[in-house]
Amino acid sequence: MPLPDASFPRYSSVKTLLNGLFDYAGLFPPAALTFPDALDEYLAHRAEADDWMLGPFVMPVSRFEELEALADRIPDGSPLPLQLLPPPAATMERVTDTLTDGLREVEAFTERMKGRVTVAGFEWKLPADALVDAATAVTSLTRVESLFRESAFPDAPRYIEIIRGEDFAARVPLFFLALGAQSNPEGIRAKIRCGGMNEADFPSSAELATFLHAALRTGYPFKATAGLHHPVRHFNEAQQVMMHGFLNVFFAVTIGRANQLDAATIASILDDTDPGHFVFTGSGIAWNDWTATTTEFIRDRRTLCMSIGSCSFDEPREDLRRLGWLTH
Repeated sequence: MPLPDASFPRYSSVKTLLNGLFDYAGLFPPAALTFPDALDEYLAHRAEADDWMLGPFVMPVSRFEELEALADRIPDGSPLPLQLLPPPAATMERVTDTLTDGLREVEAFTERMKGRVTVAGFEWKLPADALVDAATAVTSLTRVESLFRESAFPDAPRYIEIIRGEDFAARVPLFFLALGAQSNPEGIRAKIRCGGMNEADFPSSAELATFLHAALRTGYPFKATAGLHHPVRHFNEAQQVMMHGFLNVFFAVTIGRANQLDAATIASILDDTDPGHFVFTGSGIAWNDWTATTTEFIRDRRTLCMSIGSCSFDEPREDLRRLGWLTH
């Protein structure tokens, strides 16, 4: 007997997309909830029938003290899965001290929490001087990877964010090149920020397509975060900016990979604002004349496009119900 208000995917391809998709980022803007409210909301979602769509609780290491004060709210025998953001380093020269200290702080915190939390993974922002050229990129990622592997959490996924800027398109291939030079390239995963509070925080479709094209060509996994809590690209009246949609991103990846699309065509998928162009079927997905099978979609969800960070768990579900891809 299903629980009340359970959501039922219309096709298996919808289930494939949504399974564990939404890392909960209620602490971050635009929601920016207080820690007690964010924790209570996340724990309430974990008790819902739709918890199969929910990923870990995203939080910065700097806010451990707030979570410790609320530890008694975490149910016994059901540890809180955390996606953690250690403090960033301003330059690569500071990486060893800054990241090592952050990871040691995580170790001490988990010991104090006595089994009430688990570390699901890390997100960390790469300093701007890490990708100035190919040799520097390889050296930078090698150092970062070694610090994670020497920590108490050598097997936790680590998503490394590439800072955007005027030379973003030039730095993306350097990042993925450096991944390929690692002895354990699957240890580091990429992260792309798709929005924020300012217009400059939103990458253009061409910039995002450059990142996705590099990821699908090399086969290295990544997550996308910020500005993706609605399914389809649209104009946000409050922020006066075009926001990317998570259907656009995931369709662009799988259809792009299955059909070996170039970055320009991937950008066209990202630019599309018509929900009717994003089609789930019994055998897979389709966008205009391009298709991919459910098997290909499953492969890419498991090995390539891993999750998105969203400050809301309700909004994407409501949108998908309105579009008919989820039903009660």
